[in-house]
Amino acid sequence: MYRTQIYFEELLFADVKRQANNLGLSLSAYIRKTLEKDLEERKKNPQTLDFSDFSGMWENREISQESIRKQAWK
Repeated sequence: MYRTQIYFEELLFADVKRQANNLGLSLSAYIRKTLEKDLEERKKNPQTLDFSDFSGMWENREISQESIRKQAWK
């Protein structure tokens, strides 16, 4: 197990501490369990990237190797 130090805003720390106490967990156990749950959820539902903003950005442009080389050696 690794040890680390983190900083909390005062209100967040109070909420985290209260929740840990409500669940009968130490502060560090609660933080570990919360992070594990979040990371597991992210593994199950990976974030998909939306490239729709970029679609068509190369439309009507010459992007052949030859044209790129010409631009690079100007």
